[in-house]
Amino acid sequence: MFVIFGVAVLVFTILHLSPFNPAANILGETATKEQIAAFNHMHGLDQPYWTQLWNNIKGIFTFDLGKSFSGSEEITNSIARKFPVTLTLTVISLLLAMVIAIPIGIVSATRKNSFFDYTFMFIALLGLSIPNFWQGLIFILNFSIKLQWLPATYSPQNWLSMIMPVIVLGTGLTAAVARMTRSSTLEVINEDYILTARAKGLGKRQVLRKHAVRNALIPIITVIGLQFGAMIGGSAVTEKVFNISGIGSYIVDKQFIPDIPAIMGGVVYTAITISLVNVMIDIMYAFFDPRIRSKMKQY
Repeated sequence: MFVIFGVAVLVFTILHLSPFNPAANILGETATKEQIAAFNHMHGLDQPYWTQLWNNIKGIFTFDLGKSFSGSEEITNSIARKFPVTLTLTVISLLLAMVIAIPIGIVSATRKNSFFDYTFMFIALLGLSIPNFWQGLIFILNFSIKLQWLPATYSPQNWLSMIMPVIVLGTGLTAAVARMTRSSTLEVINEDYILTARAKGLGKRQVLRKHAVRNALIPIITVIGLQFGAMIGGSAVTEKVFNISGIGSYIVDKQFIPDIPAIMGGVVYTAITISLVNVMIDIMYAFFDPRIRSKMKQY
């Protein structure tokens, strides 16, 4: 709750201090002082800082953000339509990245300094280095315009249109998780209890599955949680490239007005989602690591 409240206060303060004038941007250069004053009064922009801040925070927690500055649309309804689109693409990208990255990282760790290790880590480094917007444009040029295999823009009714955005969103996450999986597994497989398990006659796969991988998951889960937040927060670039009507592109469009209630709602609801994911990550620590569970029982 403190994090969410802090985000709300920080975002509103930055927007309040912004040099942009919503009334002048929407009404145009020909707007008179009376028209600008009427616009500010209608949207409460002539009220003191603390009054505006309270009204915006109250609107966030009551799910009543009012209407957008640049139209008669209800902000809460707009966010409710756009946020699930971004969340769906992010979750699918996350699941795809985990399915690919964790096995690759484990194979690289168990075959350290082999051809597979160097190849996988080189590809992972490329994945971390490629900007999303460039990768998206290259995909559109090749798979949409040249080969005409996939649609260039996203459409909820066409599942094929999800393929390229999901791959672009998941590339960086796949690379980060693969590298962390390799590093974490390498650290674990050299521990004394792994050597003891092997000395007792347990098979290599059994030791890897029951002892090594499970204990290596803690830093991997941490990276996944952090990257999930980064994917939601940084989805605006991918959404713009593929013309996706998600929360990221919505916030960017409203930023240049600036439409304060719309931006506040989009950013804070995104922050709430990221906070909830981090809580789930903390709970998963205890699920995967019995040492954490034993410490929790002591308290």
